[in-house]
Amino acid sequence: MAVVQRPTVRRRVLAANLRRLREERELQQEDAARELSCDPSKISRIEKAESGIRQVDLKLLLQLYGIKGKGDQEGWLALARESRKRRWWRDFEDRLPNDFLDQVGLEEDSSHCRGFEPGVVHGLLQSQPYAEAVIGRGEPGPLSEERQARVQVRMERQKAITRSTQPLETWMILGEAALRQEYGGPAVLRDQLRHLTELSELPNVTLQVLPFSAGAYRGGPFPFMIYRFPEPSEMEVVALENHTSQTYLETPRDTGYYGDVFNHLRASALGPIESQSLIREIAGQLSH
Repeated sequence: MAVVQRPTVRRRVLAANLRRLREERELQQEDAARELSCDPSKISRIEKAESGIRQVDLKLLLQLYGIKGKGDQEGWLALARESRKRRWWRDFEDRLPNDFLDQVGLEEDSSHCRGFEPGVVHGLLQSQPYAEAVIGRGEPGPLSEERQARVQVRMERQKAITRSTQPLETWMILGEAALRQEYGGPAVLRDQLRHLTELSELPNVTLQVLPFSAGAYRGGPFPFMIYRFPEPSEMEVVALENHTSQTYLETPRDTGYYGDVFNHLRASALGPIESQSLIREIAGQLSH
């Protein structure tokens, strides 16, 4: 059976922003359709990311929506061009769930991410042995083909942090439990903690630890990530992960709520230097 390709994350970001721009001008889809001399159903498909948009049509809509300067338009035109490119993770579409690949797309296409992981090191920061232990879920025997693919993708997606052009600005808060749960055993965890300290030295990575002593905190022990896209959209998406799938939230109400939760956690957590010290202390305990 042929795999039906989902729209890229960038196409969905462009679609959501075109809808937002239209609504801010208090225009209807029929108004946009008249500008393009097309049926309103075409505008609907574009705004649902069910179809792409030609550069000439995008320019007309941007003019209609009040974005008339050549420099102002170029960012949107570039976003449209990028939305048509095939991404490396599409080779895994027949082996991995679409919502998992969506998260990879978010990390690849966003400029900033910040989030909280209470009980496990986040996938962007995992060493390969640790990732294999987490994805293996403690089950005996070799990893299945799907889980092997997950490990492969997890290692590849980490390049977003170290890419030469606009590396992903990453601010991660880890619960102290994430530093102590021995996925893969003491040696694997020790190497993972050393990997964390190395990553925390990167100029685009901020790492904090929420210690057990912090007590109760806003939001509860539930992981989340907030991704922000670069100009011109600067749209934010919240990713929530559970045992079987991911959920993505895009409304200002949701992104604002999780932004407030993150700020509360950031204030409650140890500072970056103190966090490094705690990570090294726990790693040293595992060396004995």
